[in-house]
Amino acid sequence: MTRRAFSPVKPIDPELPKAAVRRLIDQAGGVPRAAIRIGRASSTVYAYADAQAADEMTFAQVAQLTAPPTPACAEYLAMLAGGVFFPMPASDSEIGELTAESIERHGDAVAEVVRAMCDGKMTDDERSAAIVEIDGAIRALVHLRTAVSGKPPRDADGG
Repeated sequence: MTRRAFSPVKPIDPELPKAAVRRLIDQAGGVPRAAIRIGRASSTVYAYADAQAADEMTFAQVAQLTAPPTPACAEYLAMLAGGVFFPMPASDSEIGELTAESIERHGDAVAEVVRAMCDGKMTDDERSAAIVEIDGAIRALVHLRTAVSGKPPRDADGG
C-alpha cells in the first residue's frame, strides 16, 4: 500500500486557499521536500496548510512548487477565475504532425458531441468517448497555439 506524502488530519473546506496549498504540498512530496524547495522550516510549511494558523504561503513560494506534477494551486486559481486548468504535457512532436486534417477531424467529432448533447440522450459510454475526443481537440489546439506563439510548455522540472 502506497502512503501519501502529506495527509493532515484536520478537516478543511476544499474551497479555501489553504486546501489548495495542502494539495500542493502533498503533490510536491510532503512537508520536508516542500520545505527544502522553498527554503522554510517544516513547522512553517505545516502552518501554511493549517486552516487554524495565520501563516500563509506567498505567491512566489507557490510558484516555486508549481510544475506539471504539482498543479493544485493552478487548478484552484483557474476555478476562481471561472475556468478550468488543463495540463498540457510537453510534446516532442513537430508541428507538421498537427495537420489541418487532424484539426478538422477533431472539429467534426466535437460538433457531433454537441449534436448528441442537444437531443439530451447521451449515454455514459458516449460521454466517456466525448471527453477523450474533446481532450484530444484541446491538446491539438494548445499545441498549435504553442507553436504559433513560439513559447513551449514548461517541462516536468519547471524549466
